[in-house]
Amino acid sequence: MPEVTTSREIDAPQALVWSAVSNPQRFADWNTLHAKWAEEPPAALEKGARFVEVVKIKGVTDAIEFHADDIRGPEFVSLSGSGSTGSSVVLEFSVADRPAERSRATLHIVFTSPVLVGPLGKVLERAFRKELDASLEKLATLVAAG
Repeated sequence: MPEVTTSREIDAPQALVWSAVSNPQRFADWNTLHAKWAEEPPAALEKGARFVEVVKIKGVTDAIEFHADDIRGPEFVSLSGSGSTGSSVVLEFSVADRPAERSRATLHIVFTSPVLVGPLGKVLERAFRKELDASLEKLATLVAAG
């Protein structure tokens, strides 16, 4: 069961970072795990919202039906989902306000799957960390561009 948390300081105010992460239609702009939408996502995340996203990691794709469990804008969103491969995922994203128009973005993911046993779980954990770090880097670049 891979569980990964990663954070990054971002040179943009909390509200700007939140506007990117709370809009599913912008996921492709920064989320490196995002492959495509299985169906049109909502324009904004609200508690109870449902959407199906196709994600890809290490060449494996999975269509995950996500539910927005907790939204506390502009600070926190928690999504849970179940995948077409029998996987389940909890994804939490927080955006902390920092001085001087900066933010600290944190991604936390817990991913379970019947195929994640033994060494494969460790490989996937490293892959998730790499992808989440890359996602935060893309997010920082996106919001810095305005």
